[in-house]
Amino acid sequence: MNQSKRTRRYLECAGLLLLLLSPLINAPLARMDSPGVYAIREAQIMVSPGKTIAKGTIVIRDGLITDVGENARIPADARIIEGKGLTVYPGLIDAYTNLGIAQPQQQEQQRGGGRAQGAQLSPEAQQSLAEAALGDPSDSIADDLRPGGTAIEDARSAGVTSALTSPRQGIFLGRSALINLSNMDAARMVVRSPVSLTIQFSTTSGFLGGYPNSLMGTVSYIRQSFYDAIRYSDELDRYERIKRGVPRPEHNKKLAALVPALRGELPVLFAANTEGDIRRALNIADEFKLKPMITGALYGYRVADLLKQKNVPVILSVNFPRRPADQADDDEESLRVLRQRAEVPKGAGRLAQAGVKFAFTAGGASPRDFIANVRRAVENGLSKEDALRALTVNAAEILGASEQLGTIETGKIANLVLTSGDLFAKETTVKYVFVDGQQFEIKRPETPDPGRGGARPAAAVNPAGVWDLNLQTPQGEIGIKLTITREGDQLAGTMTSPMGIVTLKSVTISGNQLRATVSIPAGGDNLEGTIVGTIEGDSIRGTMSLGAMGSFEFTGSRPR
Repeated sequence: MNQSKRTRRYLECAGLLLLLLSPLINAPLARMDSPGVYAIREAQIMVSPGKTIAKGTIVIRDGLITDVGENARIPADARIIEGKGLTVYPGLIDAYTNLGIAQPQQQEQQRGGGRAQGAQLSPEAQQSLAEAALGDPSDSIADDLRPGGTAIEDARSAGVTSALTSPRQGIFLGRSALINLSNMDAARMVVRSPVSLTIQFSTTSGFLGGYPNSLMGTVSYIRQSFYDAIRYSDELDRYERIKRGVPRPEHNKKLAALVPALRGELPVLFAANTEGDIRRALNIADEFKLKPMITGALYGYRVADLLKQKNVPVILSVNFPRRPADQADDDEESLRVLRQRAEVPKGAGRLAQAGVKFAFTAGGASPRDFIANVRRAVENGLSKEDALRALTVNAAEILGASEQLGTIETGKIANLVLTSGDLFAKETTVKYVFVDGQQFEIKRPETPDPGRGGARPAAAVNPAGVWDLNLQTPQGEIGIKLTITREGDQLAGTMTSPMGIVTLKSVTISGNQLRATVSIPAGGDNLEGTIVGTIEGDSIRGTMSLGAMGSFEFTGSRPR
């Protein structure tokens, strides 16, 4: 047989062999080429609050739910997850967070090109910080998202698959966005943007000469900003009608950003906890014909009838007041404080009873405490069905995403939580989480909670010493010195900064987590700050929150 015949025969045999083996070869290849195809079978499915499939199947393809029901057909290329003994819930939604927000970056100073070091801040930097305290309504969180990070991972492991995220710096905080807590690029995380214009009743406390430095001044500043935006909008409309012979208005991005809210096209989310602040928010909304929402609302139950009357949705914080960790056991608390601590967890049930539509936010509590505190609301009068509704359906409706999220239905985004049982039972654990159809590993807490039968946390480190911190701000580094002293189990200290030397109000240590609060006199008022840092040997890393000024990262060390 010549060479050409042998070659032809070889190719024919090889082709026949490939044809015979193709079913075996193609099956795993199809599975590798379709990583987004899943089937969760024989699970109890909580389709929506009050609607359950006792044993059913959910099919996911390309990030969407393509089939759900008792007789849903499982595709041949699906990865199968056995759901027997598990309960599937719609992905939970934390309706007010700062997840995914990029931290301020160091920037060159305009003056001399250097960085602000130690206690030296240039006049330009001081002015910039003062303006930052007022905020910028044109800021859009969707433009500054940062994927990944432990905060997103922690929230996801608690069953939170979506979150409203909003800037946290200033009075006018900017425009919020609803995001999925995936590890995709920032653009693909966004579900809806903008969702709202966010406003908080913070003051600059006279920080670096800033205005306003009182609650009354803050309300006046908010009202004047809206009046300025009305005038700006009128000038633009007049120019568009006439154009010839009329001076062209200068573009003002901050005022332009308020116009959609004035036209009712963009809801305004007011961060307000007290009865007084909630009433102020509603008065401003009435004055300018805004579409208000309230977030925080710890004492919103006191005005539940008013909220219902005005049909105002609420994003209720479950970061309930509690006894300070550093408060001595024999330190008696007032009856008013004790009553508030007992009453606030009942607020969700009272809002539900009044017919107010509300969702939940962790309100700064840890992800693990988020669901635990919702459980406390259930223990204090909120039905489980209403609690689940607030975490799913209500949140999706309030945030304008009810066609995408909130229930387990064909065509919706495949955000799912698989648990070992009833979501609101103490012993229940999260087994699987899907975000945008992608399965994520559950991050287990390294240190079990000793209050729930776990092991005791590791012994606390000794934070005593002098810590040199570099606080990262948009204007560069600011040098801060923390001096921590220890006498027995009692911690105390001082902070030295460009604002002077102040005594720390409280200092606590839990494991290697340092926490301190401080009140900085400024302009006849006080700027309240919170310092949270993780200590590793003689190094520390964390964040400093300064009210309306926002939160800033810091790093530091303790010289020996």
